[in-house]
Amino acid sequence: MSWPEVIAPELSLPRQTAVDCPHHARVLRQLLEAVLFEQIVPYRFDGRYFSFHIAEQAYRARGRLSGFGRVRLVADDICQLHNGVAQRVNLAALVQALPGSPDATQRLLQELQQTITFCRWNQHNLRRSRSRRSLDYIALESTIDEGHPYHPCFKARSGFSLADHARYGPEAGQPFQLCWLAVRRPFLAMQLDCPSETAFWQRELGSATWQQLCDAMQAEGAALTDYALLPVHPWQLNALQQAIEQPVALRQLIVLGRAGDYYQAGISLRTLFNVSHKDKANIKLPLNVVNSSSLRTIEPHSVCTAPRLSRWLQSIIEQDPWFEQNTALDIQSEYAGLVLNDAAAPPNQHWLVKLAPALSVIFRDSRPLYASGYRATPFVALTLTEADGAAFIAPWLQRYGIQCWLDRLIEVVVIPVWHLLVRHGIALETHAQNMTLLHDNGWPQQLVLRDFHESLEFVSTFLDEPGLQPDFTALHPDYRLGADDRYYWMSSIEALRELLVDTLFVYNLAELAFLLEQQFAYPEALFWLRIDEALSRYAATAKGWSARLAQLDLHQAQIQTESLLRKKLSGQPGSEFHHRIPNPLHQSRHGASDVIY
Repeated sequence: MSWPEVIAPELSLPRQTAVDCPHHARVLRQLLEAVLFEQIVPYRFDGRYFSFHIAEQAYRARGRLSGFGRVRLVADDICQLHNGVAQRVNLAALVQALPGSPDATQRLLQELQQTITFCRWNQHNLRRSRSRRSLDYIALESTIDEGHPYHPCFKARSGFSLADHARYGPEAGQPFQLCWLAVRRPFLAMQLDCPSETAFWQRELGSATWQQLCDAMQAEGAALTDYALLPVHPWQLNALQQAIEQPVALRQLIVLGRAGDYYQAGISLRTLFNVSHKDKANIKLPLNVVNSSSLRTIEPHSVCTAPRLSRWLQSIIEQDPWFEQNTALDIQSEYAGLVLNDAAAPPNQHWLVKLAPALSVIFRDSRPLYASGYRATPFVALTLTEADGAAFIAPWLQRYGIQCWLDRLIEVVVIPVWHLLVRHGIALETHAQNMTLLHDNGWPQQLVLRDFHESLEFVSTFLDEPGLQPDFTALHPDYRLGADDRYYWMSSIEALRELLVDTLFVYNLAELAFLLEQQFAYPEALFWLRIDEALSRYAATAKGWSARLAQLDLHQAQIQTESLLRKKLSGQPGSEFHHRIPNPLHQSRHGASDVIY
């Protein structure tokens, strides 16, 4: 199948004042929600309005508190006060007054403004149907353009121009081929799942594309015995033109051009879906783009570690009869990885260390999304509202009833992830973007998880079978002197609980709880109570693990959570920032469900 090159749609935007722009209002709302939730500034709440100061400026916003202390504001009822008179908020002035270094606040402002610009481009250039409910998985990954529901820089993509956004953003759904490099073998590390490299590429690319790339290498005088292949995102190759000049001039890298199947970006931007053959691998490629909280490159140490982590997880799931007897859990294994070998960089090859985070690939098995025969839906879809005014999941709730459907969702989604931690001592970063729900006409059947190379954590002494963990010191030199809390092994069980609660509850299911209360009048207190009751039923069947359950203790009155915006304002991307929040699971357990906030 061949795809025509697509010219980006008209990139100009109509003039629109901030007060007329819903995207400006949303960015402002999410920014202030994060400022208040993360306790960056103190506030007073009278049950209806939040009052607070940033520097010397007074602000007022209507809203409410929801589970885990999440702040929910009304976008069109936020103002700054001057002598008691309400005025429109000046976003630039507000950001520049936030506590943080001038460089950090300026970067934040630029990312917020770019988020607004890209949202406006989507609004004026993309056609959207009244409902996305009937779309298949890949189409949903493209048309779900809402972005992160918490982080205010949900579509910053710093480094992308409007033309890049139109060409490579998931929303426009434009297919493109990958670019290919030939890399001198000493400079490339790989972990493949085939007995030979040739067999791997013939399986992944097909014989015709494999031969095309071999011919391209031969035309460049590059023998397969001396060079190996590495795919690159076309935007990334263009962004790295200057950085690769030296290794290209020295023939350590050779640019071979575009070849092979066509891909389309997913919600996570780095994940690409094969639209020529949907059953082939999803691939993850690094991008020198900042989005939400971080630079979207890939840590080199994790690339060849990924297949080993997936095999570890897969063996645990397959050998544990609990998963077979209860709701089965599946994973999209990261079965192969290739990365510039920065660990072997000689002193005169500084480009290797510099480029290693920017040039790599991870292959992710797509078959679990389709093999069961159930419909696959990105988990983020569950909290969306369609253009017809109804929630994405409204037909499901009408068909099964909110209570029955929610109880089933909890059994399929929450309990398997919790069991993996309780029984085996492994915590996963289960935010919505890493989760796929398999369902039968809306009825939850199975959870599929992905993205383990940068989101799996454990404490060695808490592992059920510590002897099964990978020998990390043999996987990458960085691990040999790796401190606790730097890679996959944590210093405390508290860190495991925080990862699960943050990603599964605070920034994930809390959005579903809020949607159910807002649109269906289903009390949020009852939502968390149903989760607590499911956890209690699980505990009743896990008597042999009572000591492990007690160590994890999900019912503390106050828990620690990550401060995403505070970290951004600090200008210290390598540091961790946290704050304490109320725990609705504690309040459910102790009979205070009427005051869950």
